Amino acid sequence: MIGLVFVISDGYAQVARSFPIDSRFGKLKSHSYPEFKIDKVTLIMGAGGQIRDRHNLLVMPPMLTKKDHKGYIRYQMDNMGLLHRVWFLTPDETKLAQDEEKLLKKQNPQKKFSIPFFQ
Repeated sequence: MIGLVFVISDGYAQVARSFPIDSRFGKLKSHSYPEFKIDKVTLIMGAGGQIRDRHNLLVMPPMLTKKDHKGYIRYQMDNMGLLHRVWFLTPDETKLAQDEEKLLKKQNPQKKFSIPFFQ
């Protein structure tokens, strides 16, 4: 029975997350809720914003730590230009997102847009 639990949990950990088409890739430099500095821009998180860690679990804003919650993220904006969702990326997801960014720069160096991630 215990072996079955390990097999199931190990398989679940390998499932790739999918992100919305309009999500963007960036590096979270610092945060002090509700302000998040992503790359060189400071964004404000809107009401009802979600933050998910590398295991796709919800993180409440007071639980954000400067040590554990920095690095590469995918994020989504709402219609008002406020930060709506943030996903902290695993090393594999970061590599895929960096490859996506390189591909986008080659295809269209003038515009910044996103293609479906993991599709």
